[in-house]
Amino acid sequence: MRVKTIQIVWHEKKPVYSVDFHSSGVLATGGGDKDVKLWEVKLDSEQNPVVTHLGHLMGHTRAVNTVRFAPSGQLLASAGVGGEMYLWKPSTETQKVFGSEETDPGWKTSAALRGHTDDVQDLAWAPDSSALISGSIENICIIWDVEAGARKCRLEDHRHYVQGVTWDPASEFVISQSADRTCRVYGPKGPVLGKKKAKKSQAASSVNMVLDMQCLHVLSKRAMPASGPSEHEQEDSKPQRLSLFQDEQLNSFFRRLAWSPDGSFLVVPCGQYKQTADSPTLFTAYVYARGHWAQPFLRLPATNKAVVAVRFCPQLFSLRDCPQQDNGLSGNQQQQPFQLPYRMVFAIATLDSIIIYDTQQPTPIAVLGSLHFEAVTDLAWSCDGAFLAISSYDGYCSIASFDKGELGEFVLAADLPPHIRERVACAAKQAAPAASTPHPHKTPGPASGSASMPPPSTSQVRSRLY
Repeated sequence: MRVKTIQIVWHEKKPVYSVDFHSSGVLATGGGDKDVKLWEVKLDSEQNPVVTHLGHLMGHTRAVNTVRFAPSGQLLASAGVGGEMYLWKPSTETQKVFGSEETDPGWKTSAALRGHTDDVQDLAWAPDSSALISGSIENICIIWDVEAGARKCRLEDHRHYVQGVTWDPASEFVISQSADRTCRVYGPKGPVLGKKKAKKSQAASSVNMVLDMQCLHVLSKRAMPASGPSEHEQEDSKPQRLSLFQDEQLNSFFRRLAWSPDGSFLVVPCGQYKQTADSPTLFTAYVYARGHWAQPFLRLPATNKAVVAVRFCPQLFSLRDCPQQDNGLSGNQQQQPFQLPYRMVFAIATLDSIIIYDTQQPTPIAVLGSLHFEAVTDLAWSCDGAFLAISSYDGYCSIASFDKGELGEFVLAADLPPHIRERVACAAKQAAPAASTPHPHKTPGPASGSASMPPPSTSQVRSRLY
């Protein structure tokens, strides 16, 4: 693994708020300069990650807080300050960008989604790319019918800014996280899979599932055993309930939660944990098993900073041969946190570091620190698992590259059950054949020069492998 903070001007030295990869390997970024930019990511002769500027998409009039490619690879959604939301689609036309010598990067505006009146903080696509959910500081989420370019429904249960949203790979739930210290699980009122007609309808489009949407569960607090001088007093007293998540004083605009590619579990950031009422607060990310919302089944300790984002590598990996004690929490197979026939790799971002986990062991496989001068804002894995992009308020992005086989051997699609195969294809943005995608020969060349205050060099990065 190699990690490098790319010393170029990404967004006119303004914060980079969001990153996401297309299945072609193109990286999209959104930042404080009002543009969505596209980049080619590759390795140089010394096998260090480098980027080439492909072009930028102009349309936003204020900062862009989030960019997300659709699972089909045929649309890009961007949203930001003032409630501005745009959909972009691939274009084979080559046109001059107004007021510039550049040609367009192969994408053009498809639709403007109007419904929010204030900042949109996060976006998430439905697995079949037919719908999109957005969360904003109006304390609401909106689910959009992408084909119609219209609002489908509003979710108005939160009492503070909505800072993270995610869509279940199985298209059963949508989940939002807010500064009101809650995480809300939404789904249909009745059974998701009912009659045969309902199955066919849902298979046709995820938009159908939102017609009867309601809040099913609120993830907010956990019971703490009451402390007292005697067992009798403990039995009589009610257990104290402690908030699972941090409040609005969190030093970040984002709480970017994520589903695993196979839909088996959800990882929620901005967690806080106390062993007892008098114990110090520990920062963590909580892991919930699918359909089991009463309490998290695992917590992932962080550094001394809050967790703000989670992203999964889209690929599934074969299990590694390792001693039994490395697989479980205490060497007992019955205590393994994940019981899966494959491995999944994911990264959690704290305000100042990146921690990479896999599902075969409870300890990290890598920890990256000293990458940025200011807080991390977002993460994105390339669809082949070769790169991990990291964005920051300091105006820079870092790229971690992984050698072939370093994370493990890919599980072949033919070896997966059909429903898991479909979900993984969505995570890798290969749910449908992509239309024309951006190519370097259509674009102007490298980005502008280095910044006045360069970030830490690669040699300064602390990388710890377990």
